[in-house]
Amino acid sequence: MGGDNKGSKRKDAPGGGDGQKQKKKKTGGNGGKWTTPNQANKLALERNSVPQAGDRGIWVTCARHQENKAAREVINLFEEYIESMYCIKPASKEADAAAKNGDGDDNGAEDLDIAAAIAKELGEMKEKKPADVQKQEDDKALLKAMKLNIDCLLFVRTRDPIKPVEFVKRIVVDTKQCTDIRKIKCRYLNRLTPMSVMGKATEQGLAETARQVLEEYFDLSGKKGEKTAEGAPETTTEEKKEDGEQKREYKPYTYAIRPTIRNHSNLKRDVVINTIAGLINDERHKVNLTNPDKVILVDIFQTVCGMSVVDGDWDELKKYNMTELYNQAAGITTVEQKKQQKQKQDEKKRKPESVSESAEKKEEEKEDVTKDIKEEDEKEKEEPVSATAA
Repeated sequence: MGGDNKGSKRKDAPGGGDGQKQKKKKTGGNGGKWTTPNQANKLALERNSVPQAGDRGIWVTCARHQENKAAREVINLFEEYIESMYCIKPASKEADAAAKNGDGDDNGAEDLDIAAAIAKELGEMKEKKPADVQKQEDDKALLKAMKLNIDCLLFVRTRDPIKPVEFVKRIVVDTKQCTDIRKIKCRYLNRLTPMSVMGKATEQGLAETARQVLEEYFDLSGKKGEKTAEGAPETTTEEKKEDGEQKREYKPYTYAIRPTIRNHSNLKRDVVINTIAGLINDERHKVNLTNPDKVILVDIFQTVCGMSVVDGDWDELKKYNMTELYNQAAGITTVEQKKQQKQKQDEKKRKPESVSESAEKKEEEKEDVTKDIKEEDEKEKEEPVSATAA
C-alpha cells in the first residue's frame, strides 16, 4: 500500500501520463496573424526601400563594396542636373543657404556650429520617424536612393518632372564630352539604366508594362498571321473599331531588345524577348541587332520588371557606362580595350595570306632571282677583260 501511495504521488511526464512528449511552443514568429507596432514600422520601412510596381527611376551599377559612397555620389550628381535641367533647387542646398543667411556674418563660426548641431539633431529625429510619415516624405522627394541586398547595384527612384530617359541621356552625353580628367565628377558609378515604367515580374505584368512603354514608338498590333504574346490582353472587336477610326501612323523604327535579369528565376530571357517582340507589328518594325533605331531596355529584379526605350546610340555611348565614357574622352585605354587590341593583333598574325598577297610575293621573289642572275653574268664578263689587261 505504501509503495502504491508513493507511486501515485509522483508527477507525470510532460504531455500526460501516457508517455507522449508535449510539443514545444514556437517562440520566433506569429504566422503573420498580428504584428507589434515596432514590427509593422520595420516592415513598412523595408517595403519602402525596395523598388515596387508603379515606380520609375534609374538602375545604377557601381564599384564593389562602394555602395554607400556611390549612393552619395549619384544623389549629388542628380541634384546638380535637376537644378540645371528643371530649375529646381535641391532641399539640401536650400537648407545650407538658409543657415548661411540666418544671422549675418558676425558670428560665423558659432552659426556654423549651431547649424551643424541642429542638422545632427534633425537627422536623429528623422531616423525615429514612424514609417508612414517617412514614406510620405520619401514619396514627395524627387530622388530616393535605395541600397539593395546585392553587390554593385543601386536604384534611384524619381518623381515628376524628372523623365528618366532624357535625364540619363543628358548626363552621359556631357560625360562623353568631358576630356579633362580633373573635371570627372564620379569615381564609383558605372552604368546608368533608365526605367520609364515598372510593373510586376510576371508574363502578364511584362506584357502590360511593354504596352505602356512601347505604344509611343511602335505599332502594337502584334505579329501578322501569328498569335499574340502569352499574357498579353486580347483586343476586343470594339477596341479594334476604335483603333481603325483613330489609326496612328508610326515611323518604321528598327529595334533591338536588351534584357537584364537579376535575382529572378521565373521569367527566362527567351520568354522576355518573345513576349515583347510578339506585341510589335513585324511588318512595320524590323529587328536590327547591329544598328537599331531604338533599343528596348528590360531590367528584371526579384518581383519587379522595368522597361524603357532609348535611342540607337546606346551602344555608341558605351551602354551608358560613365566610367568607360570618361576613359574614352580622356584617351585612357582600359584593360578590356588592351585585351581587344591584342586579340586583333593575334588574329592578323594567324590569318592566312590571300591569293593576291601570295602572288605578289612570288613575283617579288622572281624579280630578286633575275637580278641576281644578271649581276653574276656581268661579273663573269668583267673577269676575262681584267685578265687580258694583266
